[in-house]
Amino acid sequence: MHPVLFSIGSTSVSSFGLFLALAFLVSVFIIWRLAKIYDISEEKVIDLSIVTFFGAVVGARIYFILTHLDYFNQLDKILLINRYPGLSFWGGLIGGLFVFTFMVRQFKLNFWQMSDFAVVGLSLGFVLGNIGCFLGGCSPGITSDSWLAAPVVGIIGKRFPVSFIEGIAFIFVFIFLWRQVIRFHFNGKVLALFLLFLGVSKWVTEGYRAEVLVLNPFKVTHGEILALILFLSGFAVFYNCSKRRLLKDLNGLVLLLTSDKRRHNLLILLRKNWYNHITCWRIGIRRLVYKIWSVPKVLSRRLHVKSNPTDFR
Repeated sequence: MHPVLFSIGSTSVSSFGLFLALAFLVSVFIIWRLAKIYDISEEKVIDLSIVTFFGAVVGARIYFILTHLDYFNQLDKILLINRYPGLSFWGGLIGGLFVFTFMVRQFKLNFWQMSDFAVVGLSLGFVLGNIGCFLGGCSPGITSDSWLAAPVVGIIGKRFPVSFIEGIAFIFVFIFLWRQVIRFHFNGKVLALFLLFLGVSKWVTEGYRAEVLVLNPFKVTHGEILALILFLSGFAVFYNCSKRRLLKDLNGLVLLLTSDKRRHNLLILLRKNWYNHITCWRIGIRRLVYKIWSVPKVLSRRLHVKSNPTDFR
């Protein structure tokens, strides 16, 4: 754990603060790049990203204070975030969504399309944010003797690296969402997929976190409740934007369970898709190996380039 990466004079640069800033910059770059691809006003997109980020930070701070009222009993503790740190993921998500929804209308942009762009950048930002959280020791996991467990500053015993594992998982989420957003898709599809992935991720990792808030007699944490809301919201967004009917899909599922012909056709389709994915991965790996193998040759040619002759006598 490295809560403080380095110091410049009397100023200390925290790992979480640095990675949070990097996450913001990377997210804005991804969103700007997508806006440029789809020929959308780049200035509006950048302004929207900046305002949404500050809204998320304010929301994260307010939510953290509301869930830790016994600690923030003085005004200076609430305002001095550098001396009394504390941000909540769920508060940031709610605050960012509120500001994003309001500002999209002000900029007269398509809400669903901008949401697709935002979640792609956000997924990559989650990677850096979770790594910074892991290095800073925030949101520690449960005590564990696993080889993955790591010590946390100020806490006795090794802890399961929930934030780090979640950050690695979102690398694959970003790759998947990027491939979806650059292809033809209906507006809102990428947002729906992101909500489904995020809901599952938060539901799974909630059981490995040391600090959880239980709000009901059934011992269900508020994180699990919000994760379930995210998951259901993903389904709602998907069916709302795709214009598909849930009852029709359920009827198709019943027919799939009762019809041998439908199961046979589905199996053939899955085999074809699996073959296409395997072939795509093989070609990609071969190209990568070829590029790595050819690096010494390319460097050798460039380092041994002879200068052009200037004297033609």
